Order: sequence, then structure tokens, then C-alpha cells
Amino acid sequence: AAVDMSMQDHNTMRTNTRAQARTPAPIRASTRLSRELLRSVALVLLFSELVLTHSHAISCSRSQPNYWQKPQWRLPLRYGRSQTSMLRACCSGARMNLPLQSWEELSEALPSSTARSPRKHDSVLDPSEPVLNGLPVLYRERHGWCPYSERVLLALEMKGVDYDTVLIDNTGGGRPRWFSGSTPQMRWGNGAMQGESLDIIKRMDSEWPELPSLWPPEGCDATTVSSMVSSFKATFPRTARPSSRAAFLFDWDGDALPRATFEKTLDQTEALLSKHPQGPFFCGNVASAADIAWTPFLERYAAQLPCMHAGLNPRGGRWPRLTEWYEAMDERVPAYACHVKGDALSWRKVLVMAGFGNAGVVPKLLDTSAEEEDTQGGIFGTFGTGDVDDDVWASFCSTRPHAADSPARECAVRILRNREAIQADVLKRTMLAGADAAHVDSVMRRLVGVLARGGGDVSASSSVYADAASHPETAVLATALAERMCVPRDMGAPAAAALRRLAAELSAA
Repeated sequence: AAVDMSMQDHNTMRTNTRAQARTPAPIRASTRLSRELLRSVALVLLFSELVLTHSHAISCSRSQPNYWQKPQWRLPLRYGRSQTSMLRACCSGARMNLPLQSWEELSEALPSSTARSPRKHDSVLDPSEPVLNGLPVLYRERHGWCPYSERVLLALEMKGVDYDTVLIDNTGGGRPRWFSGSTPQMRWGNGAMQGESLDIIKRMDSEWPELPSLWPPEGCDATTVSSMVSSFKATFPRTARPSSRAAFLFDWDGDALPRATFEKTLDQTEALLSKHPQGPFFCGNVASAADIAWTPFLERYAAQLPCMHAGLNPRGGRWPRLTEWYEAMDERVPAYACHVKGDALSWRKVLVMAGFGNAGVVPKLLDTSAEEEDTQGGIFGTFGTGDVDDDVWASFCSTRPHAADSPARECAVRILRNREAIQADVLKRTMLAGADAAHVDSVMRRLVGVLARGGGDVSASSSVYADAASHPETAVLATALAERMCVPRDMGAPAAAALRRLAAELSAA
């Protein structure tokens, strides 16, 4: 690495002869010496870190038999952010070339990748009619845009039902011949089909009486739940054009609804939540079918309304009870926060697509590019980054063996399981210029490796991180996948946040 960097410096010096001629020779020599000393110190630190990390890992493997199956590496040298930045800067341009793990080795390091996962049949990728195995089947829209499909998905996940999924394309290009009607639909264990999201949710309690009840939950009565569910239709704008991607946002001419219309809806929602001061949910202190009925639409409002009217923030604005409700859904309903919820970037992305609510005309939106760069405010301050507390993620994956033990590792598992489709998409869209299939495969393995080794904090696995940072194509691929990704279609919001954060860090490094 030192030789490579010295050669780089030599080539740079040759191309900057004129600039150097204006600098006195003693100063140039002193500058070169200082730079070489700094680089040498950085390389010694890096080597020491690798040795100590390896020794720490060996000692842990002796006392913890499963250490290698569930990496929990931490830096033995406690670098601050400035020291870490210095180390990365000094090593820029040098390829570490650590041995790449094979997909088989990565699978062994990610036990959840080989665990049985719920069956999911995508009717666009495989148009043949799926062979059913007796489990209930949810037929839902494939991109995760349909709010009514989200209702049923959230209810099944909150109850903990074992079910299969068939994904249906509602955009008009790939609907299979063997499916008719709208989504969502539910095929029950006896083969009967049923539509209408609220009717499906209401039937779940009688189908699985041994599982937690939703209509009503314990400590609440069914009348209260039904009243709050019915209030939904009376609260959201009746003049809005029907849409999955942009629900209750545009009128029939494709124009955004007036600000006053949205504020009236939010005021009425605040009043409904205030009816139960013990809150924070619609029917009191526990989530119910009423929250499920409202969630998809309030979720989209939190991300999309700030794009349409300046300062119109349902979450963190002038509606405190509504803000408490958003926070409670993120903190107390793990199935929602970790798996069902979309993220702000995905919901804002669909707004610039023509059609599906805006009469075929891309709407004029506020410029949020500056806000999107501010992780403490703007887009993330009003919606959330997608990150969840460790205990929320632990609760989610405790009953799901197919879920990884951290969002970053869950992201790694998602890429690993779908690697063939991702590789084909990367090649089709030339995300890595001039790369062939073998090269794309190696870059994907390096990206999965740093996600898998990093656990909840990718920078903790510094040697693997430094290797990924020294290969610019890793950052290019991570950024391309983060931009291409749609949440929750491709992965849950916490896993997506881990990928976006890694892409930003690698790009900066």
C-alpha cells in the first residue's frame, strides 16, 4: 500500500511541476517529509489495529463458540472521528485487497439467510400460477404502494400469522391471467377468497382467536374500535382523486389540494386522538384495528405533505397528539417500524411519477434537496430516518428466525437472497461502468461483507470497512442500490437506513 501511494504521489508531483516551482525547495522537502511521516504513522496504527482486532476475535472465539456466526467486533483502539478521518484520508488510493468471502461463507456468517422465510411469489418475475400449500395467502400490490394492501399486511404481522404472499402488479403491465379483481385479497385456509381490507382485518380475530385480538384488543371494546375506523372516511378529503402512490393529495384535475383542506384533516385527526387522553393510540394505550386503518395514510402524509406546502408537517408540527401517535407506532409496534413502514425518500420519490392520482401530470413540489441532506431536520426531522432502537429491532426479530439480528445485517441478507436479480439489474442499468458479471459479483460480495461484519454499526468492523472504502466501486454500487431501492418493497426502513448511511460514508471516504 505504501509503494502504491508513493507512486501516486510521484505521478502527482510530475503533473504539478509548475506549482512546485513556485514553492521553495526546503519547504517542499519538509512538506514531503511530514506527509510521509503522517502516512507511516497511519499505516502503523492500521497494522496495530488489525493485529489487536484479530487477537481480540481469537480470544472471543475461545470463550464464545458462536462468535464467528454472529460477529460483534469492536475497535480495540478507540479512535475518535478526527483520527478515523485522518486514517481514511492517509489510506485513500491504496487498495487493501482483503480476501473476498464467497457467497457460501457469507451465508454461514448470516444464519438468518438460510432460515425458512415466508413464501413470496412475484407474479411479474414468475407469471405462472403459484402452487398453494394450505397456508392463508395475501394477494397484495407488489411495490408496497397500495395503502389498503398495507393495512392487511400490518394486521397479519401484528397478529403473528404464518402466511404466504403473492405480489400483483397494479400498474397495468404485468397482471397475471389467473388473478382477477383488486388488491388486497385474502385466501383463507379453506380456500375461500375475500376482498376489502377492513373486512379481512375484522375476520382475522375469528380465524385466529388464539392470537392477539385487534378488533378489539384487550382492554378496549369493539364499538370504540368501529367508531374510530368509521371516522376515517369522514376525516380524509372527499374531493381527492383515488390513488395508491399519492392517497388523498390531488383533486380530479391533478392539482394539489389546498393547504386548508389538509390542515382541516389534521385538526380532526388531532381531535379524535384527544378523545382518549390515556393514548397514544386511537383507542387508548394499545394499538388496534383502528390504528391499522389510519396508518398507511398518515404515514404518507408525514412524508408527502411537507413537499407540497411549506411548513406543513403532520409530525412535529402543531398537532402534539398526532406526533405522539407517530412516535408510538415507531416505538411500540415493531412489526410496523421494522417491516411494514415505508421511508420518506421512497414516498417522496413516487410523487414525481406521472399518473396514479395526479391526472398524468407531474406535480410541482417544493425544492427539498437541501432538507434531504440535513439528517437532523427537514425530511428526516419530520418523518424519521427509518432507524429504530435496539430493543425494538430485538423484539421484531425474536419471533422471526428469518430476520437478522441487526438492521445492517438484515440489509446484507436481503442483498444476498436477491443477488441474482440485483446483479442482472446492475448490468442492465450499467450502474458500474464497464463491469462484467464477475466484477459486479465481487463488488456485491464486498458490500455484503461490510454490512454483515459491521452489525448495527458498519464502522465497527474497521478492517473490512477500510477495504471497502479503498475500492471506490463499492461506494458506487451502494449509492446506486440506495437510489434504486423502494421501501418497503425491497427491505424494511431500518435496513434501508443502514444501506443509505453506509453509501454516504463510503462515498465520503
